[in-house]
Amino acid sequence: MNEWVALLAACAVAYLAHAVALTRACLRALCSRASIGEQPTVSVIVCIKDDAEHWPAWWTAMKCQQWPAGTEVIAIDDGSADELPALLTRAAQDEVAFAFSHHRLDGTSPGKRDALFFGVGQASGEWLLFTDVDCQPAGPAWASEMTAGHPDDVAAVLGVSWPKDGAPATGLSRVQALDALYILRSYVGWAKRGKPYMGVGRNLAIRRSVFPGFSNAAPTASGDDDMVIQALASAPDVRIAVTGHRAAHMDATMPATWSDWLAQKRRHWTTAPHYKAADQWRLAVPKVLRTGALLAAVLAVVVHNSLWITGALLGAMWLGELLNFRSITKAYQAPDSWRNRGGLLPIWSAWSAWIALSLMWKRQDKRHW
Repeated sequence: MNEWVALLAACAVAYLAHAVALTRACLRALCSRASIGEQPTVSVIVCIKDDAEHWPAWWTAMKCQQWPAGTEVIAIDDGSADELPALLTRAAQDEVAFAFSHHRLDGTSPGKRDALFFGVGQASGEWLLFTDVDCQPAGPAWASEMTAGHPDDVAAVLGVSWPKDGAPATGLSRVQALDALYILRSYVGWAKRGKPYMGVGRNLAIRRSVFPGFSNAAPTASGDDDMVIQALASAPDVRIAVTGHRAAHMDATMPATWSDWLAQKRRHWTTAPHYKAADQWRLAVPKVLRTGALLAAVLAVVVHNSLWITGALLGAMWLGELLNFRSITKAYQAPDSWRNRGGLLPIWSAWSAWIALSLMWKRQDKRHW
């Protein structure tokens, strides 16, 4: 076996071992579902900017929920220029099973931090439950599923958020589904292994009594919720739990075009440089192994013409990811149509590399945060 094939084999084995370890952790996370006990009070916080088109569906979904006693829903209009203010005023006149309030902020910094900070200041519930207006709960008892039954040392609960399963599927929606699976495996898997580093702001619960506040650093395009998880993960005597069963999911509307999704991913990736160094290294491992495997494969073919064994090793990496993501898809009750989307890993990998490179040469306009 030549040196490049040996390097490829080492990268492939290490990559699959890493993937299997995170997949097993994700599957274990489903076995630790909190028993629904005494229901604490909940403050749902949603920050909105120019998203009037999503408000009617979101508001209808909220009114159909089975809300715990004492629930309050707080909507923050972050300087919208569309018809959202009128829709919020109209919603305040509805008879609902929860307390509803809406607030208008103007002149805030780019991003959501100011709106989130204001919303937390208005909340009175034992738990803060964060989501976005372009999302809808998968079950009618979403708030209870996310917040009830957790021990006192649980400071936060990481929820799951899938893209909505639109039909018919497109190439973009397939890659978005794989991206959601990959993100889930990473943050849920590491949280279950005792190394939480992020949560999705579309579905995140934090105990108000231990809420650490937001970073004083310059605002970023995304990730204020991640920074809260980073702070909580560093605090003594607290735990961060995961609620992954389907009844606690939040389904999200995804960008409809590749360019819009690229802009969204650029925003999300601006957060990673602010993670702790140990988290950054852990997240870099699969990318380094994939890149090393690809380079070793090219050199093995060019230098030694080892085409068959090189193809077999790359195929093993591809097949391993396909099987890993199939198991996550089934366990987390993602749509059946997603079952084979782990096979899109080469496309997804190229897409991720494009995002990383585009961040290096194109700084995003803060007006588009």
